[in-house]
Amino acid sequence: MIGSVMIIVACTVMGFEKGHELQVHLRELEELKRIFTLIQSELQYTKAAFAEVFLKISRKTDDKYKKWLRELASNLEKREKGTFQEVWEYEIAENFKNSQLTKEELEDLRQVGKNLGYLETLDLYLEQLDLSIQRTREEIKSKKKLYQSMGIMAGIFLVIVLL
Repeated sequence: MIGSVMIIVACTVMGFEKGHELQVHLRELEELKRIFTLIQSELQYTKAAFAEVFLKISRKTDDKYKKWLRELASNLEKREKGTFQEVWEYEIAENFKNSQLTKEELEDLRQVGKNLGYLETLDLYLEQLDLSIQRTREEIKSKKKLYQSMGIMAGIFLVIVLL
């Protein structure tokens, strides 16, 4: 009986965890949008160097993004790791390993670095982020309860099969 309850609980937790991953994905997209909106304003109004912009914005972000922006700023100031694009791609590869972002979203983020100095690039990327956020919200509405229900049902099914 205890084993059956443990199986049901484990499967239920897995279902709820999958739903939670969708929420984390949405929060990551929203934070990226906020960061790039700040980058856009800084570049547009202050005309500061990228290293200064990234360092300034790092003070206003979550820890995960703070580390990414600070390392970007540091490596851009040192100029030891190559061109801006090479530093950008390296830092994305290093700092977004455990991200909930999809491969497509990571590729879009990498591509932004190629033309970051152009405000049109930032406008386009912000539009892409808006679409991704909207898609993720719709996915949460439709899939979160599904994952939770499937977790519970899978646990019950396993218990029945094992009995």
